[in-house]
Amino acid sequence: MEFFQDVHRTTIFLLILQSWSLAFSSVYNRLPYFTNYFFDNFLLIYEDTSVGASITQLLARDPDEDSLVFGVSGIEGNRYFAVESQTGIVWLKLPLDRETKSEFIVEFSVSDNQGVVKGTVNIQVGDVNDNAPTFHNQPYSVRIPEDTPVGTPIYIINATDPDQGVGGTILFSFQPASQFFAIDAVRGVVTVIRPLDYETTQAYQLQVNATDQDKNKPLSTLANLAVIVTDVQDMDPVFINLPYSTNIYENSAPGTIVRMITAIDQDRGKPRGIGYTIVSGNKNSIFALDYISGALTLNGPLDRENPLYSSGFVLTVKGTELNEDRSPSNATVNTTFNILVIDLNDNAPEFNRSEYTVSITELAQVGFALPLFIQVQDKDEGTNSMFDVYLVGANSNHFIISPTAVQGKADIRVRVAEPLDYERLSHYEFSLFANETFSDHVGLASVKIDLINENDNRPIFSQSLYNISLFENATVGMSVLRVIATDNDIGTFGKITFYFSDELDRFAIDKDTGNITLTGRLDYELIQRYTLTVIARDGGGEETTGRVRINVLDVNDNTPTFQKDSYVGSIRENEPAMIQVVRLRAVDDDSPPNNQITYSIAGASLFRSSFDIGISDGFGVISVTHSLDYEEIPGGIIYLTIMAKDAGNPPLNSTVPVTIEVFDENDNQPTFSQASYIITVLENIVAGAAVLFINATDLDRSREFGQESIIYSLEGPPQFRLNTRSGELTTTSLLDRETKSEYILIVRAVDGGVGYNQKTGIATVNITLLDINDNNPVWKDEPYLVNVVEMSPAGTDVISVLAFDPDLGLNGTVVYSISPANKFYSIATTTGKIRTTGVVLDRENPNPTDAELMRKIVVSATDRGNPPLRATSSATVVVNLLDLNDNDPMFQNLPTVAEVLEGIPVGSPVFQVAALDPDENLNGFVSYHMQVGMPRLDFVINTTTGLIVSTAELDRERTAEYYLRVVATDSGQFPRSSTATLTVRVLDVNDETPTFSPSVYNISLLESIPRDSSVLSLICTDADIGLNAELSYFITGGNQDGKFSVGFRNGVLKTVVNLDRETQAAYNLTMEAIDNGPAGSRRTGTARVFITVLDVNDNRPIFLQNSYEATVPENVSISASIVQVRATDADEGVFGRVWYRIISGDNNNNFRIDASTGLIVRGVQRLDRETRSSHVLEVEAYNSDEGTMNSVVRVIVYVEDVNDETPVFTQQQYNRLDLRETAGIGTSVTVVRATDKDTGDGGSVVYRIVSGSDRKFDIDQSTGLITTVDYLDYETKISYLMNISATDQAPPYNRAYCTVYVTLLNELDEALQFSNASYEAVIRENIPTGTEVLRVQARSIDNLGRLSYTFDPNSSPQALELFKIDSITVSV
Repeated sequence: MEFFQDVHRTTIFLLILQSWSLAFSSVYNRLPYFTNYFFDNFLLIYEDTSVGASITQLLARDPDEDSLVFGVSGIEGNRYFAVESQTGIVWLKLPLDRETKSEFIVEFSVSDNQGVVKGTVNIQVGDVNDNAPTFHNQPYSVRIPEDTPVGTPIYIINATDPDQGVGGTILFSFQPASQFFAIDAVRGVVTVIRPLDYETTQAYQLQVNATDQDKNKPLSTLANLAVIVTDVQDMDPVFINLPYSTNIYENSAPGTIVRMITAIDQDRGKPRGIGYTIVSGNKNSIFALDYISGALTLNGPLDRENPLYSSGFVLTVKGTELNEDRSPSNATVNTTFNILVIDLNDNAPEFNRSEYTVSITELAQVGFALPLFIQVQDKDEGTNSMFDVYLVGANSNHFIISPTAVQGKADIRVRVAEPLDYERLSHYEFSLFANETFSDHVGLASVKIDLINENDNRPIFSQSLYNISLFENATVGMSVLRVIATDNDIGTFGKITFYFSDELDRFAIDKDTGNITLTGRLDYELIQRYTLTVIARDGGGEETTGRVRINVLDVNDNTPTFQKDSYVGSIRENEPAMIQVVRLRAVDDDSPPNNQITYSIAGASLFRSSFDIGISDGFGVISVTHSLDYEEIPGGIIYLTIMAKDAGNPPLNSTVPVTIEVFDENDNQPTFSQASYIITVLENIVAGAAVLFINATDLDRSREFGQESIIYSLEGPPQFRLNTRSGELTTTSLLDRETKSEYILIVRAVDGGVGYNQKTGIATVNITLLDINDNNPVWKDEPYLVNVVEMSPAGTDVISVLAFDPDLGLNGTVVYSISPANKFYSIATTTGKIRTTGVVLDRENPNPTDAELMRKIVVSATDRGNPPLRATSSATVVVNLLDLNDNDPMFQNLPTVAEVLEGIPVGSPVFQVAALDPDENLNGFVSYHMQVGMPRLDFVINTTTGLIVSTAELDRERTAEYYLRVVATDSGQFPRSSTATLTVRVLDVNDETPTFSPSVYNISLLESIPRDSSVLSLICTDADIGLNAELSYFITGGNQDGKFSVGFRNGVLKTVVNLDRETQAAYNLTMEAIDNGPAGSRRTGTARVFITVLDVNDNRPIFLQNSYEATVPENVSISASIVQVRATDADEGVFGRVWYRIISGDNNNNFRIDASTGLIVRGVQRLDRETRSSHVLEVEAYNSDEGTMNSVVRVIVYVEDVNDETPVFTQQQYNRLDLRETAGIGTSVTVVRATDKDTGDGGSVVYRIVSGSDRKFDIDQSTGLITTVDYLDYETKISYLMNISATDQAPPYNRAYCTVYVTLLNELDEALQFSNASYEAVIRENIPTGTEVLRVQARSIDNLGRLSYTFDPNSSPQALELFKIDSITVSV
């Protein structure tokens, strides 16, 4: 805004001056001038102005109104600012930073066309909050004791911000806020605001936030302040690995470690040792507690039967922190724990008697308790007194016992488990065992039970329906089958006879054996099935009917017959598949299914898989499934054998031969053995010689189209001829390779086809003529002269020799060789190039043989023909050797090793080098120097004498060996030199101390680490060598109990014995390494090894009880609590955490256990005492699914009976038919049976007749036997239907019902009575004879049938003579 106001004022001012300037412009040039305000004041630019931004516009006025040009001058001005020359707009070129440079003095210019005016501007850089606060003197750390009072200042944080104003004002805070410390927002003073506790927190990492106070964009910086809290003795000790409750066997020997008691000082900074004492509960001082180690041991013999020990011990142990002089301090802690004495199993279960005997009726109901008093007891306790009771012996499963799992003492009840049957088994004898679960202790008693017989069985057929099949040709008189019926009654009631219900003409049955025989012939076509009814009757008249079904089977006795003796078919080769070749048919006179015929190919001379036979319209149709190839069929004939088989059992079959004739087609062309024949022939072959036999084959097998019909023809030069039948190719004239070296011929083979049916094969013959070697190699350009510089390196080219052979191939190939051999030169066998071999060419060589060989080379040339031809003469190469300075100086005593002690004085001689050069004069004068670039300038050599001396003090540990490259150089025009190495070996002096790396080791070991296990390999080095560096290792501190050892030479730290974290959880070992330097100068290095012993799961959970028992009703609800088991584990952390699970005894999911609390509740399946009266669970306490760290306890859950079962009758209706009406009072009618699976009164059943007895019958309420209680009378009532109830004897008194149907058998037990006591009739005299006078009538209540009437014999003879009575019509 200020900028535009300045522009406005400037514009007004220019308008005022314009008129004045026009008056003077014509006289002289007037210079322009700036009009911006900031030339007299300053220009403010903020440091966050972006590069390229316009910061202002230069304004100027020229009185002459000339065009103006603006600019900026000076190094600083041009560096930071740019000016648009026409408009005067100033741009920023570089970013600004007020904290680096807060102002600029910039010179701007404006010019017209004649002069320049400059103006200086003070540019002030305005502050922007662009700097975050900066912390000083980091890192921040302070150590304070844990009892530092609240409000104490502990540290001052210092930070600054280079920004100005509120942007440079800093406020401090913790981020996040601390509960224990506060910081002064302005001064940065940190103070304590809450009491500290080293045992809770040993260090605090605080994050300090320094924030400036800029309103728009505050900036902040974070720094860390570490507050380390040091320990102060203010905490009582605490026991670890609680609880200490444990068990001990009563046979444990004195001295046995019972438990390791461990307490620690909670002051972790410098913890004090602990002393242990027993406060109370140590009856008879049976335990001893080590004051220092905390080992609780047995101090004398234990006896669980001792009343003092049977309930175990409750020990109270005190741990006291010890002062440095081992005196007790006031810091103590107590703990109380239980020790149970575990019993040993030394008693077997015993029964109160060795034998039990009883007699019961066979009608005893299931659940009936036998009147026996059986008691069993094991005098041990806990699991040692647990045993299972069970029956062993034949048929012992007919009875059950309860309880089956016992602990201590129990009464055993024997009940009926299955219905008894005297006829099946009348006497039971078995053993009753009481067997301990975890030992071989067994108690034994015998049980004998006799049954009382009842008549209660009817005949029963072994099958309700007998089903048998007979072939129609079965023999008359054969036994068909035997029906079997059984009656479990004994004596005459068990005797059974058999009858047919109807008389049969084809079958008969033996009444005693039930054997049915065939008495007439069977005919399948007339009757296919007979159904017979058989009656079985026992000796008491009880009958049962059974049925016999006899199926008549057809017999297959006719063989299929083909309509022809043989069949013939034909087909051309290559016909498509599924072409019908032959139709054939066979017939069978049997009836279905025996007359159903199937066809198959029983055999084929060839190509069985190419034929198939099917059925169409009753015919067997032979088809070709794959096209046939005549060439694969000898003679073109295939013979098939066709089988027709019926469906009888066993099936009958017949076969017929079928001949298939296959006709050939010309379907194969002649084929040459090769598509192209390539051969070679010597050029000197004679005319008429055979060159090649050409062979073509035709796969057609017929004479017409096959191999015999082939004719050959030839196309090619006249030098060759081809036999049209044999295919022999021969020459017709002499051949000459030099005239023509290769011939290409075309041959054809045609078969016997005609016209388009004829087939042709074509092949080519390539004939190459071979050369004959008849020319010798010839030398060119000899003789050969050449100059060679002596000492030329191997492979130096000397000269090339050349020989020519006009022959071709190997015959014209020349091979060069040096002959005689020359060790100085080699020749390329193919090119003739001669090179040096590398054997030194020494012009001064005094050996005359070598001198001649170096100067003369003899070369021979041979071709590779057979036989080879050699050049007529050898070529000689004469060599002229040119001399060089070719001898290097030779060291006389290098290379070698010079030994010198480290630490010798500077300037001491080390070694003198000597070298000789066989050359003469300057070429043989030798000077010495050491090669430039040696690692250290610790030595210097005399250039003339070769003496080497030291220039620095030698230190073997810094440099053990020096490799000095010494150069000897001659003085020839082209100097030659030799280089050799002098090894200066610095001998060791014991001046270095062994050094461990690292000097402090921190390791952790599992307490389960085996003894003699490698724990750590100490790394210690001694910069010396030899004996001075040979180290011996020792443990000099922290190993008072000898738990560790160190390898004397290898420094491997090992365990000597097993570790026990519960005894000692950490070790601080001092290790020393001593070198083997000379006596009096040996040096020693020291290291510390801190070992932490880590806990492993080596203590199994221990149950607080030896066993658990609980009793629950069988109707207990789901998830209801039953019993809780508890176990403890001496380990710590996750290894001390105890989990629970049921591992056996709960196959039906009746129970569920809380894995963490051990609470056993009822599971998803309900309990049923009738199924199982007790459950023996094995519960495992564990802390890992793997390993053996677990304990098992037995939990016995006794299920108490609840009356939840309803009595069940064995039948819903019992029938007693034909009960004699004259049966006396007390006659047994029938027995009803009902069983109730409950026990006690809930399983005891009482029977009652509810209705229908008319007081004629009564029932025994305990046995269910129904008897008569009054006389029966058929004439009064012929049947009774009674409702019977069975009620158990416990609430809610469950009841079941059945019916008993009784019918009476009528007997003659009532007198006849006439309808009138007397009859009178009045008749007229003289009535005709036969006239009816009257009718009399008599009746009987029995109503057994018609009555027969007669006159009483005591009637008067006269009356008997005059009258007669009809015995039937009772007419007189």
